[in-house]
Amino acid sequence: MEKENFAKSSEDGRHFRLMQLAGKWEGIVRTWFEPGILADESKISGEFRPILGNRFILHEYNYELQGKPHEAVSITGFSIPEQKYQTAWIDSFHNGTSIMFSDGSEKGNGFSVLGSYGGVDFEERWGWRTEIDIIDKDNAVITAYNITPQGDEARAVEIVYKRIK
Repeated sequence: MEKENFAKSSEDGRHFRLMQLAGKWEGIVRTWFEPGILADESKISGEFRPILGNRFILHEYNYELQGKPHEAVSITGFSIPEQKYQTAWIDSFHNGTSIMFSDGSEKGNGFSVLGSYGGVDFEERWGWRTEIDIIDKDNAVITAYNITPQGDEARAVEIVYKRIK
């Protein structure tokens, strides 16, 4: 049954939507460390590649933050049995040596996933919500929000991508 559902999803469903991101992209990344105070704005370049027979999409990207180069990788898919988008994300600045796992649902022209981060330096874990909006075939916006343990939310990162043709 899942094989049939995956075939249908690849034709016109959620896997098809993910594969629309495939290609090379460039744009601007903005970072906030405090609510409402822009800390950095830099160029970003990235590529989305289908992997494992279009079951997942791999996003690799490079950017600068306060003049220092960084890189990141995410793997995103849609779990048919769980009916959720799922993401594993690593980043040379934000995550340190941790992998952030997130899951969530469809939202407008894309999807939203929620994960959390913390560790010995944190009394409580913080939430991290990532939204991917596919504006059209050549424009996408990825926005991430920090969520305090008390539930207050503030924009942390925004990537405004344009497809390289």
